[in-house]
Amino acid sequence: MYVICLGISFSQAYSISGVILDAETKIPISNTNIYIKESDFGTSSNKQGYFVLYLNSQLDNDADLIVKMIGYESQTIRLDLSKYKIDLGEIYLINKSLELKSIHVHSHEDESSQISDLSLSGQALSNNLASNVAMTLSNQPNIGVNSFGVATSKPVLRGYSGDRFLLIKDGSKMGDLSQSSIDHVITLDVTEVSDIEIIRGPKSLVYGPNVVGGVINTSLYGDSKIRVDKFLRQILLGGQSFNSEIYGNMMLFLPIKDNQISIFLSNRNAKNQTSPIGELDNTYSETFNYKLGFTRYYKNSYINFIIEDFNIDYGIPPSSGGHVNGVDIELTKKTFQINYHEDISFYSLNQFDLRYNFIDYGHKEFENLFSVGLSKNTHNFKIDFKSSDLIIGLELNYEQFLPNGFYWTPVTDEIDLSAYGFYEEEFNGFNLLNSFRLGYLAISPQESNGSFSNLDNEEVKRKDFKYLSTSLGVKRFFNRVEINAWFINTMRAPQIEELFSDGPHLGSYSYEIGEPNLELERIYGVESSARYKSIHFESSLTMFYNYSPYYYQMSKIGECQEEFVAGETHPCYGADFIEFGSGDGWLYKYKTEGVQSVIKGLEFNLNYNHKNFNIAYNFSLARGDDLTNELPLSYMNPDKQNVIINYKTKVMSYEFCFTKIHSQNRLGEFETFTPGTFLTDFIITHTYRKHSTTLQINNIFDEIHYNHLSRIKDLTPEPGASVHLIYKVIF
Repeated sequence: MYVICLGISFSQAYSISGVILDAETKIPISNTNIYIKESDFGTSSNKQGYFVLYLNSQLDNDADLIVKMIGYESQTIRLDLSKYKIDLGEIYLINKSLELKSIHVHSHEDESSQISDLSLSGQALSNNLASNVAMTLSNQPNIGVNSFGVATSKPVLRGYSGDRFLLIKDGSKMGDLSQSSIDHVITLDVTEVSDIEIIRGPKSLVYGPNVVGGVINTSLYGDSKIRVDKFLRQILLGGQSFNSEIYGNMMLFLPIKDNQISIFLSNRNAKNQTSPIGELDNTYSETFNYKLGFTRYYKNSYINFIIEDFNIDYGIPPSSGGHVNGVDIELTKKTFQINYHEDISFYSLNQFDLRYNFIDYGHKEFENLFSVGLSKNTHNFKIDFKSSDLIIGLELNYEQFLPNGFYWTPVTDEIDLSAYGFYEEEFNGFNLLNSFRLGYLAISPQESNGSFSNLDNEEVKRKDFKYLSTSLGVKRFFNRVEINAWFINTMRAPQIEELFSDGPHLGSYSYEIGEPNLELERIYGVESSARYKSIHFESSLTMFYNYSPYYYQMSKIGECQEEFVAGETHPCYGADFIEFGSGDGWLYKYKTEGVQSVIKGLEFNLNYNHKNFNIAYNFSLARGDDLTNELPLSYMNPDKQNVIINYKTKVMSYEFCFTKIHSQNRLGEFETFTPGTFLTDFIITHTYRKHSTTLQINNIFDEIHYNHLSRIKDLTPEPGASVHLIYKVIF
């Protein structure tokens, strides 16, 4: 924890002084927190904005000075302590009123992080904001987009997709089916998101046992930790050209004595997406979302209630096989959440949190008529005890999986009980980190009455799994260099569909067959990182290696080599790798299997900033190998390079983003080659008082770009040149 001190004299070796001013009005800002990162040295500014911070001689030759004030963007200033007296002159803080973070209540933020962690907020988030969280993150190192069209886009982290990383909303699980299949959307409105962070290393096990790819945590406007002191309204409007998308939301925050009411309304409508070669049929989406929150604040605690209703109708494009007219999906998700927080004093623990989350999720798939229904009810209980360097918790998750229609996965109950912990301590100049997650999972299918055609009915029975995921890490800071290294072993139980599927999945162009005898998936990973940081320059290198003796994958059983002609008998009719009669045509069969695998790679970053100018470069690669079949793993991110050039003034920001996506010729079985491409984006942002306008011009030169991770790349390339306009105002 940081101890903020005012006017304390030490045996002085250094003095640091300056004046804190509002960047727009030039008015001095008093009571600004100024402190040295990861130390107990701090002070605050006086009424004239002036401060003096005295240090003793125990620090290294350089350090980071943090300048923080509620309502303003924080600043980090690199100090060269070779001088005994440092005058920083005028330090201008930029108003951050658009972020709605007026008063922080009981916010014990943990600064523990890894070099490979990522964060997007404020203007950086606006510059990258897209239709969903996957596309918003797509310019970041080693992050790809797996999709069946824009609406269904999912992030792929270092080659890991599906349930091998966690996507959470304000620390809670999404409660949808987005990580079970590519055609299921993520039930998150990205316009509601204030921050996106990717958490890796030991701390990631606080959120789940299957986090080798990382944890994507999205923080939302209206968080119960944020207490406003007056009635606030925020309006966001936006639109983009490649799919004629129009969207908007309105947020209201109403304080009433010790209570606060928050209201969120959102609507988004998009037509079929277009590309340089034409329009892709049935890729529309229509979304409506509303949320109501109530918070009661006490002296050392608060209780918060949230109800939310998320609705989206969207289309999956047609194929020449299983559904020639495409598939239409209607999705609803209703959520009720209770959050209780209290400041406590129990040994070193100072924070207690209790959360209950009920999610009623369901969607229906239509191929002209109703074909498949998938529903899931989730009850999630979570208890946390925390301090700045310790987290201890319990989590109980109970789910009911309720399929119906032309789909034979059985009705199934799932109970997951786990305990977890994270601890960080300093020892001889090192920061040591360790964590664990111990759990028990029971998957109980109901009797299927012999309806399976590819599974043995006797094998479809209750499955019990015990798991233990652990991680150890070390961090070291010296001079201008930081080093991280950590080991993690994760365990993942198979999903219900991986065990018991035996039926068509129209939205993913497949007939899926489970494997009831799957064991726990285990992955052993190591990561090492080094970062050099000076006042104007920063560079980092991260390398990772993950080995799995038992890695699940849903693989196509075979492929027809002869050309299919619409209207004629299928040339492979009767083959055991194709199922006929599902919907309007035929589907390839896919079966779950466990293989040995290795996924390894690296991420390299350079960053230079000087006054209002910043240039950043990153390069990332991932290599995946199926050791059992001696083949590359399918759907791995291609190598990627980014150069981002940014120039800021008081009210304007100009940014060019150049992206080189390399060709992908390391192909899994039945995969096809994807050529490389070079994309250019331009972003301009104007911010004045409480107004912010961002204009993105994406793929300026209308390059034909095929995304290797897209399941429809044989039908169409990605969007061509497009314009995206976003406007925000708070009043």
